[in-house]
Amino acid sequence: MGADPDLIAKLRPVRLPPGFTAFDWHGGLAIFALALVAGLALAVLLRAFTVPRLSERSLAARQLDAARRLAPEARLLSQSQLVAALERSVRTKGRHGERAGRQLAEIRARIDAELYRPTPRLDADGLDAAILEALPGRGRR
Repeated sequence: MGADPDLIAKLRPVRLPPGFTAFDWHGGLAIFALALVAGLALAVLLRAFTVPRLSERSLAARQLDAARRLAPEARLLSQSQLVAALERSVRTKGRHGERAGRQLAEIRARIDAELYRPTPRLDADGLDAAILEALPGRGRR
């Protein structure tokens, strides 16, 4: 079914406000601003979904590195707090965290035995290595 050319010729022209048909720099600037806002919103959303998340192992390594600057007693306390937090975290993983949970419990028992002695005999660097070894991730044998 085709359109009748006579009928189309009789139609009135579209009524638009006088300034609406003219495209000037104000409209271009508005379009640019809207595109810029949309691009920024998209960038924020993409960043939220693509930011790499650090593993427990790398977070623990950072905390252990920061504790190296502390006095030996404070470092041992920091290691104890880290092991306690890691134990709680590993318990939530169920069966996947059993091995790490056992190793962390052994480390915690060693730390607890030395924590209140006047001169702890634990090797702090060896303890750092044992904590990182207990956690799953790279560097594990």
